[in-house]
Amino acid sequence: MRATSKVKGRSGRFVAATAMVGALTVLAACTDEGEVTSAEGTSESSSQSAAPSELTSAVPEGLETFYDQSLAWDECDGGECATLEVPIDYQAPEDGSIELALLRVAAGGDKQGSLVVNPGGPGGSGVEYAQAAPLAFSTDVREVYDVVGFDPRGVARSAPIMCFDDEQMDDFYGSDPSPDDAAEEAEADALNEEFVEACEAAAPELLGHVSTVEAARDMDVLRAALGEEDLDYLGASYGTYLGATYASLFPENVGQFVLDGALDPTLSDQEVSLGQAGGFEESTRAYVQDCIDSGDCPLGDDVDAGMQNLVDFLAEVDENPSRSLATA
Repeated sequence: MRATSKVKGRSGRFVAATAMVGALTVLAACTDEGEVTSAEGTSESSSQSAAPSELTSAVPEGLETFYDQSLAWDECDGGECATLEVPIDYQAPEDGSIELALLRVAAGGDKQGSLVVNPGGPGGSGVEYAQAAPLAFSTDVREVYDVVGFDPRGVARSAPIMCFDDEQMDDFYGSDPSPDDAAEEAEADALNEEFVEACEAAAPELLGHVSTVEAARDMDVLRAALGEEDLDYLGASYGTYLGATYASLFPENVGQFVLDGALDPTLSDQEVSLGQAGGFEESTRAYVQDCIDSGDCPLGDDVDAGMQNLVDFLAEVDENPSRSLATA
């Protein structure tokens, strides 16, 4: 392998810059090629692993070095760990590379293949998801699959983009999430701009290359390095969008796909937010109704009144957080 250009940071915390960079490209198309199974079931047609040199899937021109790499697995907390080298820019792979952190929990019995997993986020740790395989996946699945998680580029252990230090992050997370007037909106805009500028300074080469498309391309390099003809994949939440993007880019390499809690890739950010808001509203009303049904509910004896009491409480917290929370 050639020399690797790493973007270093502390692995304990990370900030995914993806959502802050509007110019990043994502694919909205999805293919129905490949079989979809439930998380509790296994497929009888899963392919056996093969050495990377034996695979017949086409290797994109100029990426042979990445597709031909072998993974060196070492025992680590929760399984076996390795790193995968991928280019920073797939359009100019000669300009540098980064390493993605991997964790594998080996199949307990007669292995049928590797199951690559992603918990969503964007920016969730696939390494930690795989570490939790005994809790997250059934015995039947773990018996026949190596469960393989990866931290996507730019987050966690994979060249994390660290924009703010701890004190700055405290201020960022502690800022007003719902500005009510022009002054508060200006303050929020200024803080967001400061965050973006800090990210640009921290990772000028990588920041423009942390898109869903590039993460999906990383998964195909991972498929080849694992020695798999097809990618068997389980993605949750945003991980379903990542899986749909992969299927759009590499339909011929789609194996067994589980998209759990699928995110419709054709929806706009506004439509997704409205859908989530509707779900939160329904859940909150159900909570208030359960409180009323249980008797002596502090929110009142009517759902609409209870909802208004919650709104009033949040408004009070926004106005005077220290006094409101102290007397809650």
